[in-house]
Amino acid sequence: MKTLRLIPALVALLWFSSIVSAQCGDAKPTSPSAKPSQPEIPAAAADTKSPAQQYFFVFLRRPPNPPQLSKEAGDKLQEEHMANIRKLHAEHKLVIAGPFLDNGDLRGIFVMKAGLLKEAQDWANSDPAIKAGRLVADVHGPWAILPGGIHETDTPNSLEQYTLLVVTAGGNWDPKSPEFQAVLSRHLAYLKKLMEQKTLALAGPFLDGGDLKGIFIYAVPQDEALKLEQEDPMTKAGYFKLEPHPWATAKGVLAPGQPLK
Repeated sequence: MKTLRLIPALVALLWFSSIVSAQCGDAKPTSPSAKPSQPEIPAAAADTKSPAQQYFFVFLRRPPNPPQLSKEAGDKLQEEHMANIRKLHAEHKLVIAGPFLDNGDLRGIFVMKAGLLKEAQDWANSDPAIKAGRLVADVHGPWAILPGGIHETDTPNSLEQYTLLVVTAGGNWDPKSPEFQAVLSRHLAYLKKLMEQKTLALAGPFLDGGDLKGIFIYAVPQDEALKLEQEDPMTKAGYFKLEPHPWATAKGVLAPGQPLK
């Protein structure tokens, strides 16, 4: 039973290690919280030696019955929410933040840099909008990305639009099958090509073996992103189920996206 439970994590680590070069390229990370990567060290070893280098993905959700606020109170809470984002970033805890643009229950994301999931959860829960009951933080991870794809920006108040794909297991998901491993290899080559083309801004699997398999952030409009993902060997084989969302973050944080509509 222990061997079977290890399979999802091993698949995720293979995915991670195979897209390292495409995410990092030749550029050095410019985030003050990011240290230059060392490609000669395996991903698993790097995580063991430097747990603070782990990344955690946070969905900010609207709860079923959030408290109603006056416009004045809502504006004040938004100011406090943004001030807390700036504080977490200045403390090198928050490396990406941005809102979803489709007005659903998913309101935004944080990407935290922490040693443990609980630490990332505590930092997310420090948000005044979460304390006020207007948002709920769902934390997932570790999320296997490298800081080479994340940058500091000189334009924090200027947003660019992306397509964020939430990846869960498709109907044919079976990481124990020989066919799965063969398809995974072709998938990795496909992702690497998209990253080299700057079509795919950031991607990575989750290492916790949960229902959420990964996040892809495309730098192209949603229809184009979905068209590209239909050519992904993992999607074609029925191993991935995709949920697309329009999303935005500050210009310069990731590879160039689209003008905000």
